[in-house]
Amino acid sequence: MSLTFVGRSIVFAILAALAAYGGWAWAVPLARYLVAAQDSTQMDLRIVGRTLAYRLERDRPMTFVLSQPADEVKLLAHAAVVEPSRASEGAYYTLRVALFDAQGAEIAEYRRTLLSGRDDGYLPDGRARRFYRASGQEIWGQDQLVIQDDQPFTRVEVTLEDAENMVAGVDARLYEQRPVSAGDGRAVFLRRSSEERAALTAFSPFPPEMLSESEIANLAGNLWRPVGPVGIEGRDYNALVIYEADRAAGEPGS
Repeated sequence: MSLTFVGRSIVFAILAALAAYGGWAWAVPLARYLVAAQDSTQMDLRIVGRTLAYRLERDRPMTFVLSQPADEVKLLAHAAVVEPSRASEGAYYTLRVALFDAQGAEIAEYRRTLLSGRDDGYLPDGRARRFYRASGQEIWGQDQLVIQDDQPFTRVEVTLEDAENMVAGVDARLYEQRPVSAGDGRAVFLRRSSEERAALTAFSPFPPEMLSESEIANLAGNLWRPVGPVGIEGRDYNALVIYEADRAAGEPGS
């Protein structure tokens, strides 16, 4: 037996031991992830969409900066509930929305107490249409606030001021109107999906192909785009993925 062979055997044994230890170290978190995914009651739902939302913290403002001065923004929010009472039909929470101009001066402040309905967003069989993956929190009904002011503002701060005990958190999304020039209106409109174009023209007596250039430009001006919060994810804010489903994978029509 040569020394070279002994050396190779020792190196191989060390590498094998490291591989075995590494495999065991990764096996435990991997097994936990698989168990959590298997335990999720949403595994048999067909996922049709995903949305990012941002978890508001009690008495800690979340800041959004707009791409340009605006006189209107849209805020979507919902309550994330744990261990709800059977008698509860909704969950109350209070938001504070503050508007600031380009110089940083506060120009307006609004407080709104909202009711996130229990039944909104659920399939007929009782399973959640909107849900977090592998989480025990229930997503209740979505509320919409359109915040307007006579003075243009560039920064919006949203704060969760109060909520019922069963509300684990409130998730929010802020939208600003997309700036569209008159010449780009048609291109912006045609780049939307057929479902989005149908939604934009829902109140028009004419189909999209019969609209004039000015009508298309007006429709394109009603498009909203999301605004992300300021800061570093995980330090200044927490982002959550909301899944949307329509039916079980094995049901007819899936």
